[in-house]
Amino acid sequence: KLIERNSTIPTNKSKDFTTAEDYQDYVDVNVYEGERTMVKDNNFLGRFTLKGLPKTLRGVPKIRVTFNIDTNGILEIEAVDSKNNLRGKIEIENEKGRLSQREIERMLSDAETYRQADGMAREEMVARESLRGYMARLRKSMDDIDESKMSARDRERLWAKFADTEAWLEQEGGNATRAECEERQQVVEAAWNTIMIKISQALDDFWDQQVAEREGERQVLVEHGGFFVKTGFDLRELIDEPD
Repeated sequence: KLIERNSTIPTNKSKDFTTAEDYQDYVDVNVYEGERTMVKDNNFLGRFTLKGLPKTLRGVPKIRVTFNIDTNGILEIEAVDSKNNLRGKIEIENEKGRLSQREIERMLSDAETYRQADGMAREEMVARESLRGYMARLRKSMDDIDESKMSARDRERLWAKFADTEAWLEQEGGNATRAECEERQQVVEAAWNTIMIKISQALDDFWDQQVAEREGERQVLVEHGGFFVKTGFDLRELIDEPD
């Protein structure tokens, strides 16, 4: 939210945004009015597209979006790519598509009624985006690891774990809960950290040593040198530990 309800006009607010995907060369700017947490529950006013962004990794571009309301209530929204000075904008008149006073009162009532549910929905949305971002960072980290430092088999293990998690996110869509996302991330993180330990210790017999050190022990957490993450998963199963 950029401009709060009942703000004194004229008013002007800006916020920086970035891209969500690698090599994304455009961004859609969608404009809504309302008090609900989730975009879908608010009133759509218009959209425009900022095109021609240089293709680079997600999160690199800096796009400043500015909302300006003049004394006549006319809303102008402009997006600027600060590095390349690309610009796009839209102007929305006071009456065009805007909510009536009765609709505003109804939306305010709904916002209060669904405040708790909206808050939970937002937490789950943030968790899903956090997991997506985490997976993207791990993929970038994998690309940066020299092939001589990680065996092809370990690399395949991690790529498979990444693909499985990303496929689950795609399949679940907006239904994935915060708890499920956090559990998935913990599983991937445990697999990743174990491979990183193996690399840092440069042990060809890493798995044999792990088994020998913990032979006969059960339910010892990874953080204490064992195989089990807090969710109860056996780490050896998570990364397809060889026989």
